[in-house]
Amino acid sequence: MSENSDKVFSFKTQLEVGDRAEQLFLEYYPKKLKIYPGREWDFTEVYSKKSVELKTDTYNMDKTDNFFMERYSDMHRETPGGPWRAKQDDVDIFCYYFSRHNTWFQFNNIPKLVRKIDKIILQQKLRPIYIKNQGWITSGYKINRSELDELYDIYQFDTE
Repeated sequence: MSENSDKVFSFKTQLEVGDRAEQLFLEYYPKKLKIYPGREWDFTEVYSKKSVELKTDTYNMDKTDNFFMERYSDMHRETPGGPWRAKQDDVDIFCYYFSRHNTWFQFNNIPKLVRKIDKIILQQKLRPIYIKNQGWITSGYKINRSELDELYDIYQFDTE
């Protein structure tokens, strides 16, 4: 049986939360970033020209040991999301940002990340989680952070 979320997310509200998180990320990322004008990724490192995709999670990371790795941004259209989308678009860096804690997990090898998540899904026979949005349904998986720990670096900042 798969897990479902009964809560319907508002795109406008999520966009506002994401915009605030993006501003903080821009300010505290250790390298100078510029906003990328296309839809393939969010930022480009100014000097290295590396592409950076940012996934913002507002959930309390102290209450979960998991990432929510979005598999399909629109499950009915099977539009890749999360790391799968980043891999498809040849993004260099995938950052998973718990905005409530000013902490992000940075993955610098996205193909390896996708292979590892796919392996975890198969081995553990994980069922997707469905998140209702206004007009579409997103699907993804809860992946324990410890299972990916060899693939990420952790960054934290204090806004005070």
